Amino acid sequence: MILVLAWALVSAAMLLYFFKFLDGSNQQILDSMDGQKKILGSLLAEKRSEELAQKDLEELAKKTLQPGDFFSKDITLVNELKTLESLSSKYNVDMTTSGISGTVSTAAKAKTITPIVTIPYSISINGNLVSVVKVIETLENLSFITNVSNISISAGDKGKVNASMTANFYLKK
Repeated sequence: MILVLAWALVSAAMLLYFFKFLDGSNQQILDSMDGQKKILGSLLAEKRSEELAQKDLEELAKKTLQPGDFFSKDITLVNELKTLESLSSKYNVDMTTSGISGTVSTAAKAKTITPIVTIPYSISINGNLVSVVKVIETLENLSFITNVSNISISAGDKGKVNASMTANFYLKK
């Protein structure tokens, strides 16, 4: 009888205290493992992205780009400007584009043997740092060719930053 009572007390102590203690410890380990799985997933995705980018670069290095297929009309410039302006609302930043004048027919010829011309422009962006960086990253992957030559980022008011860039559109004459 004493053994049964002792067994019941030990069982009750296990159920009331030790199992909760062990469950808490297990939960901490599971939370840590979940965090590590997320980090591993992010690192694997980054590695895969880098491998795909390297593969794309190798394929591009083998191909000859045909500048004649890039652009065909002045309206292309207008559409490219609309695309740039749409980034403002997409990333919730204040963005202004300036310094564009003339037409494709009066633009400066690019330093190539093709009929490609360059049209310089400037962009000013004001917003939070993350949004400004996203705009800059998006500029790298637009559906048209633009070459950013200078970027200047400075602190602004109320935790925002100001970014100024000079760049060129490349258009077919």
